[in-house]
Amino acid sequence: MSTPYVTNSGGATTSSGQDPIASNGQQDNTFLTLMIAQIQNQTPLDPLDTTQFMTQLAQMTQVETMQNMNNTVVNQMVLLDNIQVLTTAGMVGQDVRVTTDTLELEGNPLDAVIELDSQVDDLKVEIRNDAGELVETIELGANGEGEVAFVIDPEALGLKDGQYDLAVVTSDADYKPDVMVAGTIEKMRIPPGGGSPEFLIGGVGYVPFFNVNQYGESNSGGNNGTEPTPLFTLAGRR
Repeated sequence: MSTPYVTNSGGATTSSGQDPIASNGQQDNTFLTLMIAQIQNQTPLDPLDTTQFMTQLAQMTQVETMQNMNNTVVNQMVLLDNIQVLTTAGMVGQDVRVTTDTLELEGNPLDAVIELDSQVDDLKVEIRNDAGELVETIELGANGEGEVAFVIDPEALGLKDGQYDLAVVTSDADYKPDVMVAGTIEKMRIPPGGGSPEFLIGGVGYVPFFNVNQYGESNSGGNNGTEPTPLFTLAGRR
């Protein structure tokens, strides 16, 4: 009785029903059975060429080698997935800056920033509700190359709790930089259908871990009781 061979990649568990060794052993037995049948049924006046057996044996060896390599790759992928999960889980509590075009507002102000690659004569952020209706526009005016920081304050903007979409509009219709929002990682999860880990960011919701483009210091008190270093400062904020 063979032991089920189980792998786990991306949160999905699969079972091949038998282990690789048993599978390779069955292939070897099949090759020997076929070789014996060929020998028994060969024509005495035209015997089989021994080089044919060697070629067949070499082909079987190549197949077995490829199967072993495939099993090794699968095991390595499982190991990398586990390392990734453990690493991302350790990020909970970290201050981060995440690229996003959606928000899940809950009444709390959010620090945001737009990084410009070049000067623009006019810069604004449009906020739309889940029905696609424009509900508010944040005017940021002319800005040079660099970071433009601003605050998304639901109370000041008259925005109710809920989900909103963000869009950056510049004087150059073809230039649409991303909005980055600062927040704290509250949870980490693996999506129900498997895939890359996701972080729950306050005010943003769940985002793939690769959308995080800057990490700050932890709020867990591991900084000798001092305040965490801010990701960016807001000039003129009161």
